[in-house]
Parts: sequence; structure tokens; C-alpha cells
Amino acid sequence: MTRSELRQRILDMLNESVSSPVFFSTAQIDDVINEAGEILAEEVSAIKRTALTTLRPGSIFYYTQGIAKNIRSIYRLWLPDSNIRLTSLSLKEMDESNEDWMNITGSPRWWIPISHNLFGLYPHAAAGGGTLQVDFLAWPDAMEGDTEESEFMTVDQDSIVLYGLYDGLLKQWNVQRALEIFSLFVDRWTDAIARNDLKRIQERSFDRNGARIG
Repeated sequence: MTRSELRQRILDMLNESVSSPVFFSTAQIDDVINEAGEILAEEVSAIKRTALTTLRPGSIFYYTQGIAKNIRSIYRLWLPDSNIRLTSLSLKEMDESNEDWMNITGSPRWWIPISHNLFGLYPHAAAGGGTLQVDFLAWPDAMEGDTEESEFMTVDQDSIVLYGLYDGLLKQWNVQRALEIFSLFVDRWTDAIARNDLKRIQERSFDRNGARIG
């Protein structure tokens, strides 16, 4: 659905006029739609994207801001030129396996999550070059135009409508009904979490890497 279609569905369910709503402005509804998208992205991990970056000479650590916007968390790294998936290990595991790991160069085979916006590679590329594919969970882009299509699946778009209905009912002081709708909204994202968990399990069964630390 487009932003205008999401807004109209919310207003129809609130028995509000599309052209001149009483309890909140068009801009406020649009903000609620974007807010619902952020909640779904955080709770459901609903948006996945891929970015490519170049391996930098001598660089061990990479900030996500330099790779793509709206990165929420990275879940997979690849070397697409050789079709190799990097194995994720914690910083503690790296230190315990090889205290000198930050001085070793070569083609990366492992990646180390450091924080929400920083990760390391082991070994790291001495000369640079080559491509690193970053698969990540993303925050949604804010919908800024009425003709923009939602990037969520249809079932998740229905959840956005429920959240808009919940917010509108609160503005109408219909608290009891608002809480009932919010409960439905939570049920929807719980179903979506289960759906995404199953999908991740299926993906892992196809691309699991059995590499060992060297």
C-alpha cells in the first residue's frame, strides 16, 4: 500500500474524514505510520538489505555508517568474489583463540561484532581491494510522499494500520478499545517474529559455513 492508502484505511476505521480529520492532522497520521514502521523493524526484524563495500588496505575494523544508511544490525558477511560466507565470532573467542589476531593479514574468513555500528575482520586485508557483501537488518526509510509504497510485506502493512488505529483511538479518549487494538498489534508482530525465525533457520541450512580459526 502507498502512504495515502495506509492513511485512508486508518481514518476509515476511525470514522474520520480523509480530507479533514478531527482528532489529528494528516501530518500527525503520517508520523504515526512511520513510527509503526520503526517499531516493526525493531521488534520483527522485518527489513533486510544488502550493501557492498571495498576491503580497505590494513583495515581491521569497519564502521557501518561508511557502508550503508539505516543499518540496524548486521547478520551476515560474504566475500562474493569467492562465494565465501564469513563466520561470526565474539571478540572474546578471537582473543582466546589467537591473541595476535589483529596482526595477521590475509583474505578474511571471520568477522567480529564489536558494537551495533562496528565490526572487525580476521584476517584483515593487507593490500585492500576485493568486495565485502554486508547483509543487514535495516530501519525503514521514512515515507515522505503519498505515492510511496510501503517496503513491508502486506501482512505487516496491516499491522501498521492497527497501530494507526490504536493511536487514533487514544486521541479520541477511547482507551479501552485502544488497548484491545494494541493487543492485536502485538499479536501480529509476534506472528511475524515466528515467521522470520523460521525463514532464518531455513536460510542457515543452505549457507552454513564450517570454517575453523587458523
